[in-house]
Amino acid sequence: MSKMSKVHFMTSYFEYLLRAGIRSEDDYIGDASRFLRFLLANTCSDDVYAFFESCRASPGYRRRMQRTLRRFFEYSREHLEIEPKALEAFTHGESKP
Repeated sequence: MSKMSKVHFMTSYFEYLLRAGIRSEDDYIGDASRFLRFLLANTCSDDVYAFFESCRASPGYRRRMQRTLRRFFEYSREHLEIEPKALEAFTHGESKP
């Protein structure tokens, strides 16, 4: 199977389930969602910085990711009642090289 870099993760997973003939995808999506919520709640700023390093992000890309991830973490806190540990790094202006 070829890599589809422009297809989002959960969309791709949903399509995978449909291709596999699974018609009761609620359980699969629900379980994956609960696992992702767990990971999100337990992700710390060091994990985020390790992600930046794994992407070999340029300074501009890193700034963009900090902005977009901060928004994602804020959304998680405000709408999903998840308190991401990593949000502290973004709200207190921490920035690792």
